[in-house]
Amino acid sequence: MAVRTPAPTGTRDQAGRWLRRLGLLATGLVAGVVLCAGAMIALNWPTRQTLYTDRQPVTVAYNDESSHVVAFIRYHSLLEDTYRLYAGRDPSLHYGHFIEVNFADAADQPVTSTQWTREGVRVRFGTGHDLFIPAAAFVGGR
Repeated sequence: MAVRTPAPTGTRDQAGRWLRRLGLLATGLVAGVVLCAGAMIALNWPTRQTLYTDRQPVTVAYNDESSHVVAFIRYHSLLEDTYRLYAGRDPSLHYGHFIEVNFADAADQPVTSTQWTREGVRVRFGTGHDLFIPAAAFVGGR
């Protein structure tokens, strides 16, 4: 009858186990960082939606001889929605004069009318709020 003796446990086996554990730990940490970074990007990834747009009528002219537009824009991320009123000559709504709009129900009762004058543009919201943007704020490409 043969007797088997267990193989001696050496430091090489222990070192291999520790290396495997460290490898798993490092992989887990990297995966966690990647997941957290992805979640942060997704939560802060904004989208833009134009809720209202109105163009300057031909009966009103400003010194820069450009056509201007006013727009009510919603910026949406997974964390919050923000609203801005835009006035300017850039039809893509990226460069011009912006006003943060943060009164209650601005999204539920957006712009109901605009009134263009030589002095500027008046924007009326369904909430009853009126915002006046002087022409000096958006004429000349601001």
